[in-house]
This record gives sequence, structure tokens and C-alpha cells, in this order.
Amino acid sequence: VFAWLALAGAGSAYAQAPPAPVVPVVASPTPPSEADLRARADLLFKRMLVAPNDLDATFRFSEIETKLGDYEAAIGALERMLFYNPNLPRVKLELGLLYFRLHSYEMARSYFEAAIASPDTPQDVRDEVTKFLAAIDRGVADNQFAFFAQLGLRHQTNANAGPDSLVVRALGQDAVLSSQFKRTPDWNAFGISTLHHFYDFNNQRGDGWESDLTLYYARQFKVRRLDLGLLELTTGPRLALGNPIVTSIHPYAIGNFVTLGDRDYLGTLGAGASVHVQLPFGIALDPGAEYRNRDFRNSKEYPNATGQTGHQLVGYLTGSGPLPFIWGLSWQGRIAFVKDTASYHPYAYDDVSVDFSLPYAFAAPAFAQARRAWTVAPFIGYSHTPYREPDPIVDPTVTRLDRQWRVGTTLDMSFFENFGFAVQVQYLHTQSSVSNFRTRDFIVSGGPTVRF
Repeated sequence: VFAWLALAGAGSAYAQAPPAPVVPVVASPTPPSEADLRARADLLFKRMLVAPNDLDATFRFSEIETKLGDYEAAIGALERMLFYNPNLPRVKLELGLLYFRLHSYEMARSYFEAAIASPDTPQDVRDEVTKFLAAIDRGVADNQFAFFAQLGLRHQTNANAGPDSLVVRALGQDAVLSSQFKRTPDWNAFGISTLHHFYDFNNQRGDGWESDLTLYYARQFKVRRLDLGLLELTTGPRLALGNPIVTSIHPYAIGNFVTLGDRDYLGTLGAGASVHVQLPFGIALDPGAEYRNRDFRNSKEYPNATGQTGHQLVGYLTGSGPLPFIWGLSWQGRIAFVKDTASYHPYAYDDVSVDFSLPYAFAAPAFAQARRAWTVAPFIGYSHTPYREPDPIVDPTVTRLDRQWRVGTTLDMSFFENFGFAVQVQYLHTQSSVSNFRTRDFIVSGGPTVRF
């Protein structure tokens, strides 16, 4: 579930305005280094001083400065081009894009509108401007929405997390596992949707109210007791701090409801807070903490579920940023610590998890008819989970310690603007001090997506 939430962009990540439409990135087999680009920009700048009406040199200078992230320098160069030739709709489009990236929406709007004012403006420029004007309208609206949804199929080689061996521990002795609980491959059909909403207070500071709603349901083909449903809501203010580095704080309330086997299984209420940190070179960090009170409920299939009822403390740090040595390549990471209490003490545990991904965006192939880039994102993760004390029902002499490795990749493809298809391949390997919990699972899932 959480891997697909990452794909959907769910959570409390900073988002005061909808992101700009993604411009396809054309990957070069041998991309120039930042030093090479800076040297080229310096040469072009000297050429501009000698021949200020050399529009080709000016435009190439602007392209390089945009790649280097110096939007102000790129804007200055393009505005100089308009001084020598005001009838350049593509230059006005580029200026609108640059101001859009700087969140200067009214300046961006003025250039976009100027780009389509001439009857000679090419149709592809008009189409691009129409999209960005719509994005500006959303970005300056009081109510701003972002939506993601996917329907798909998933196959798992070990859908029920059955142990690697049929010989397990029970009451401190070796026992043969019932066939009901041995590892079982299965398919499921799943659906996930996330809705992000930001209400702008319009106080010129960027303050607002931010909410995220997540819905998920998976229905197994064979192991029906594992049908899983989730509803989760986080909501709270996003308050600007007036600091160029630590830009905002987001306290929020959180609640969720989980069904397992189509029976009530878990309800959670809690609260948390995160701050958004914007560092140089496009690096963004979001440290935060949460408290959750978790209430489990027994059912016919899970008669001992209430033993997990207790409190949960979570500390986390998420981050992302570009990797300049390859155009289109970026990184994303998450570190989390969880302390979980339980009414049945052997179920209590601590957990440290680390996840890291390298998304690579590249231009969609021509047949896709999409302007949004495709993204392939290999990922790796590790969790270290020591439990509080031995479980006498399993083995009174051994305290459970789980170590899980996970590795995989996601391919997110766009077709026809907002529609697409996403595929994920993942392998999980859990090592444990108790043989009952040593598992392996290979997972393949995919299905159509929609974003707005």
C-alpha cells in the first residue's frame, strides 16, 4: 500500500499550489557537467556584450541558465530579446514558463497572454499557453485541488506472508505449520485514490489549510481473509514562517479506518506536525513527528487482534532533490522511527526504516501523445524491527527481531495528458530470529492511472 501511496504523492508534503505541468526531459547520452554549462554560459554572455542583437546567442544563454536553475538570468536574457524584436511568441512563452516556476503568476500570465495575442502565433504555442493559464487559475484560486487514482491487478508469490519453512515454533517447540497458513500465491484487484486540497487564506503570507484524503481497497482472488481496505484523512493549517530556508510548518490531525477480511480491524486517531525546509540546489526536506492511538478489533479470522491495541510514536524525515550530473535524474528518501506499544506486550516493537529511490524522468515516446514525462524509479529499503519481549505462545526463550530488505522499481507512464499506466515490480525478504516470520515475496502490479 505504502509503495503505491508514494507513487500517488500522498502525505503531508508541502504543496501550496498545484505543480507546473511537467515539461518532457530529453536525456543526453553524455550530458555536460555543471562546470561545462557554466563555461558555455560565460562565453555566450561575452558574445552578448559584443553583439547585443545576436538573438541566437541570447536564446542559447537563456537555455543554459534555465538548466543551471538561474531563472533570473534567463529572464533577463529573454527580455533583452524582446527589446530587439517584440514579435517573438515563443520567447514570451518561455518567459511565462520562467515566471511560473518562480511562482510569479501575474507576470507569467501577462507573458502568456502576450504570446497568444498575435494572430500569427503557432497553434502549439497556443495549446501550451492554454494549459499554463489553467494551472495559474488553479494556483491563485482559494481552493486548490490535486487528484490521483489507479485501478489495477497485483500478483504476489506469498500473498499471506507465509513462512519459508513449514517447520515453525509453537510453545517453544518445533511444530509443522497447518496448510491453511503456508505461503500462498494469489492475485488481487486494487483501487487507490488520493485527494489533496489546499485552501489559501489570501493573507499574502502563503498561509492556508491543507488536507489529504486516501482511499484504498484490495480484493483477493483466493485468500479472502486478506481483503484490505483503508480510509485515511490528515488535515491542518499550513503556516508560513517567513524564513527562506525553514519556510512553513504544518500541524495536522490524522485519522484512519482499516478493514481486513471485510471486517473492522483498526481505527486510529492522532496528530502530528511537519516543517518544510528548502535548501540550495533544489533540495527539499520535511522532518516531522506523529502520535497515533491505535484501536484494534477482534473478528472471526483475527480473534487476537486487540492484543495490538496501543500507542504509536513516529518520527520521520523525507527529502528530495535533483542530481545535476544526469538531466532528469533526482533522488527521494525517507527515514522513519516508530515506537509501538501494545496491550499484549510481545506485540510491542520499535522500528527503524530507510527507503531510497532514484526517479529518472525522460521524454515520452511519440506514440504516447503526452507532454508529461515518463518516470522510472528504482528503489531500495530496509527495516530493523526488534520486539519488546518473547511471545510465550511462539517461543518463550527468543525475542523476535525482524530485518526486512525490499527492492524494486516503478514505471509511471502518461498517455493523453492526464491519463497513464503505472507498473511496479518489488521483492521483499524478511529475516527473523523466529522462523515463523522468515518470508519472501515477489510482487508485480500495475494498472491505468489518472491525475488532475
